[in-house]
Amino acid sequence: MPAPNPIETALARLMPPALSQAGQRSIEAMLDELAAAVSLPATPVTRQPLWARRFRLPLGIAAALAVLLALVPRIPTGALPMAMARPASAKASALVLISESDRVETMSDEGWVADPDGGAMQAMRVRVVEANTLRDEETGIVVQVSDPREEMILTPVTVF
Repeated sequence: MPAPNPIETALARLMPPALSQAGQRSIEAMLDELAAAVSLPATPVTRQPLWARRFRLPLGIAAALAVLLALVPRIPTGALPMAMARPASAKASALVLISESDRVETMSDEGWVADPDGGAMQAMRVRVVEANTLRDEETGIVVQVSDPREEMILTPVTVF
């Protein structure tokens, strides 16, 4: 009989020993005890009447439609909702644009990014504030409306 390969003998030493019969029995007994400790609650089986089983789906659909109709506001055709209706006594105030301006507040370099085609782009993040000055003709009040926004300016890089 040929001598065993040295690799096979090394692997045989690394293999874990098999479980003994007593160990196997104790594991199975423990699993049986744990399975018996968790018992499902016994729920009585109730029979539903035939009409309840037959009309369950149509009744559910009807209930869903009733909830939907209750939540949707009713607006007669051709009429404006109450929030948008304007009283007859209120006059339309005329706002006159006096001036408008765009100013750059901050500018920061975001580095190079790749566009969807794979080309290199230089990215600049710019915070711009648009300011409009309005005057109400009826009251003479002058109001300035500011609209800040952030923009990303991408410039193609052609020379490295």
